[in-house]
Amino acid sequence: MDILKSVLQGVYGFVNAVVDWVWGLPILIVLVGGGIILTFVIGGVQFRHFGFIMKSTVGSLFDKEEQARKKAAGISPFQAVTAALGSTIGTGNIAGVGSAIAVGGPGALFWMWICGIVAMAIKFAEVTMSVRYRQKNPHGEGYLAGPFMYMRDGLKCKPLAYAFTTLSLLTLSTIGGVHSGAISDNLFAVGIPRIATCLVVTAIVIFVMLGGMKRLTKITDKMVPAMSVVYVICAVIIVGANIGNFGGALKEIFVGAFTGRAAIGGFAGAAVAATIRQGLARGVFSNDAGLGLQATIHAQAAAIDHPAQQGMWAVFETFFDTIVICSLTGFMIIFSGVWQLGETGATLSSLAFGSVLGTAGRYLCLFCLVLFAISSIISNAQGLRIQATAATNSKVFVNILLVFFILMVVAGCMSSMTDIFVLTDFGNGLVIFLNVPSLILLGGELRKLTKEWFDHKGDLDAIAMERK
Repeated sequence: MDILKSVLQGVYGFVNAVVDWVWGLPILIVLVGGGIILTFVIGGVQFRHFGFIMKSTVGSLFDKEEQARKKAAGISPFQAVTAALGSTIGTGNIAGVGSAIAVGGPGALFWMWICGIVAMAIKFAEVTMSVRYRQKNPHGEGYLAGPFMYMRDGLKCKPLAYAFTTLSLLTLSTIGGVHSGAISDNLFAVGIPRIATCLVVTAIVIFVMLGGMKRLTKITDKMVPAMSVVYVICAVIIVGANIGNFGGALKEIFVGAFTGRAAIGGFAGAAVAATIRQGLARGVFSNDAGLGLQATIHAQAAAIDHPAQQGMWAVFETFFDTIVICSLTGFMIIFSGVWQLGETGATLSSLAFGSVLGTAGRYLCLFCLVLFAISSIISNAQGLRIQATAATNSKVFVNILLVFFILMVVAGCMSSMTDIFVLTDFGNGLVIFLNVPSLILLGGELRKLTKEWFDHKGDLDAIAMERK
């Protein structure tokens, strides 16, 4: 038994060492560098056409006839993006931001912003290519989509497609444990037994799994907007109550980004590398840029008139998740000063809520965390199903993988979330190293689709005439 424990500790130590290296200069080059390259490929549409993107996404929600038309066709683009947001707006926005600031200092928030800016280009590219190469699922509802499809059919490279999908499926399986661990840890702190949490969360996951994509979207298109509005309103109240600390907080963020200063470790200072790693890693964990998961979910929308049209929803999704939600969480923690108390993870967000809203605020934060985490788990499970189906076309294998996912959810309820974060970062890093370069290699087609959509402002007739 001691030998096995020693071996496992050795493996964990090796993985941790690899993660420390990967999420340093290598990931900075691939994620940020790749995001900059893709920004040039798509002509910087997340900046140049930001107004048009917001008008065509959020603005389109007020066009009832258009929304009815798209819903009648099946899963609408908005339903697809709420399902995607159900995954991205999760524990990364509460526990992840808190962990990043505790370990990397306020400067980690700056690197989360950098991640969010380049992530808009990456996510736009992922979703656009996913829709371009999607195929109707011959054995069930929805589409076969995601990186596997554009690597196999776009790049014509099956070994790369299967290597990516293998790593992605392993990572997706562990992510469920991260979210369930966050739920269990925080509910246990208020006296709810882990076994009770485990039973309820597992039951919810199985219920949604059995209903497929349609059941998922029926839940997320109501749950995601509601929980986001509640969280944003509370966060704005807390930031507003501490607005007097605005100047000092911004200084901590921008100076700390290049000097490093963490709460954990007695203020001895965190290395800049640790600050960058925490900001980028937690940013990726929050918005999934480069991982391809959301590309599979976005592509399930039936009424998509052009690949770049759904790509715009990906830009909105990333902006809302990282620039809005993560920033508000970070501001709460930094403005209120609770980041200096030596706590970590979701505890920091809870303390920030409590500093202004009292005990009720801490319970409200807990409620938001639980909803965010559950929405992430059920969305990740569906993403896992889609990717596994595209790669294997085997119902038996897909079902085995989903059972393993459920087991990881159970394990997450009973183990340390910090330990699972390391495994998740390990898989995420390797996946990004395969996916982002693939998108760059597809740059010619990506540029063509982007240009024809934005040059004609989404005018499908003009696009059709140009193609003739």
